[in-house]
Amino acid sequence: MKNFKIGFWAVIFGLIGIVIFQNQDFFMVKQSLIIDLIFKKYETPEFLIAILFAAIFLTGFIISYIFTLIDRLKFRKAVKSLGSEIDSQNENITLLINELESLKGGSSGNNKENEEEEEQKSA
Repeated sequence: MKNFKIGFWAVIFGLIGIVIFQNQDFFMVKQSLIIDLIFKKYETPEFLIAILFAAIFLTGFIISYIFTLIDRLKFRKAVKSLGSEIDSQNENITLLINELESLKGGSSGNNKENEEEEEQKSA
């Protein structure tokens, strides 16, 4: 499965590289962005459109990482609580097994005493 993931991502990045290489004229054009608010007008210095695409990609990657981080923290907490529950149940199981063995030992001792009493009565 690990080799499949590596191959999959290699193909994806290869296709992205082909698209960028075939469209160099578009990606290498310098452009400035203008944000015109009612009370203020902002204009960025000129930069390559490829940098804009990279910035948008990284922003999306970071946002998705943050949202999945919250879920991963919840799952980690659930795994820890379930692990502690397993440990407590294992302790209960060992206690019950020990109790069962002690009861078996006590009842088998009673059976031997009963057998000895019956032998003495019959003799």
